[in-house]
Amino acid sequence: MRFSEIQKKEVIDATKGTLLGFVQDATIDTVTGKVESLHVGGGERNSFFDTKDKDTKRVNLKEITTIGKDIVLVGKKNAEK
Repeated sequence: MRFSEIQKKEVIDATKGTLLGFVQDATIDTVTGKVESLHVGGGERNSFFDTKDKDTKRVNLKEITTIGKDIVLVGKKNAEK
């Protein structure tokens, strides 16, 4: 999958059912070339190029449960505590 295919997708926290924001950017390991985390920011879809958003969060790739057609799910819905 190309990064351009997940840009601007909604990121949903499956444990709370809340919108975390939209995929804006990614952190890539320069040695392996693999994506380590996604940068998720609040705001609107039109603010893709506004990377100075203070509400930007990094979501580790291990935390992502599903990458669907329109959304990215983070966390397990029935996570054990």
